[in-house]
Amino acid sequence: MAVSTVAMVASAAEAVAESNARLFLGNWAGYVVKGDFREVSATWVQPEIQCLNPGVLQRIVPWVGLNGATTFDGNVALPLMQTGVESICASDAAVYAALPGLQIENVAADLAYADPRLAGAVMHGGGMVANGLGAATDGLCAVGALGAMCQTEQYIDGWWEGYPEPPYSYDDVALSAGDTMHSVVSWDGQSYTMTLQNRSRGWTRTTVVPSTAPARTAEIVLEGHLDAALPGFAPVAFTEIEIDGRPLAAYDAQMYGIAATNRVLAPGPVDGSSFVIG
Repeated sequence: MAVSTVAMVASAAEAVAESNARLFLGNWAGYVVKGDFREVSATWVQPEIQCLNPGVLQRIVPWVGLNGATTFDGNVALPLMQTGVESICASDAAVYAALPGLQIENVAADLAYADPRLAGAVMHGGGMVANGLGAATDGLCAVGALGAMCQTEQYIDGWWEGYPEPPYSYDDVALSAGDTMHSVVSWDGQSYTMTLQNRSRGWTRTTVVPSTAPARTAEIVLEGHLDAALPGFAPVAFTEIEIDGRPLAAYDAQMYGIAATNRVLAPGPVDGSSFVIG
């Protein structure tokens, strides 16, 4: 699939939103709930994106998942089982600029089980490298120094992942901006089941991964690349959100936001079983 990474939120900085709610900053924007769970699900319309910075890999990835965040005891719940849709802007220049940072982030994934906090620090370092090289490359693109290498193309990809293992694409299906997507991740004590459904095109893909590791956190988020620019996009509404059959509003959900280089992205308030990001 197109380049996709997940930053360990254990390393995310914390800030206070204007609403006086605590906002955890990283590369997720949305809500995270801690506890003991069996299933999380949500629906959204995949947004159209605008490529604003040709020297930078720009991506937004709506997904739902179980695990991946810090639990009540301070540990990071793994594996992070997730499924969603990635929309990405990529030029040749942006890909080359991102490679060193992505290689560092792959090292972080290898450390995820042994030392999650070190993995988070390494992941953050990889993001900083990618950010610095991307900014320099974007400046060269702006003055025309790299020519056709700065020509940006858009890609859209349905996928699932069991982080720290790499993501896997559903290459046999079609999707596009404007499609209504529905995602479910569940755990039955013996395995995780990840289901991605395109209601607009009538297809469903399901992946089952054996695991007895319990589900300690649940996420409904829109992901961006760590410490990088976000593409332009219309607000995304997550609807039909359920965690173990209850609406998101029934839980004490934590607010996550993205401090991108071109904007700060945070979710709006929870309204029953929905919220909006944009």
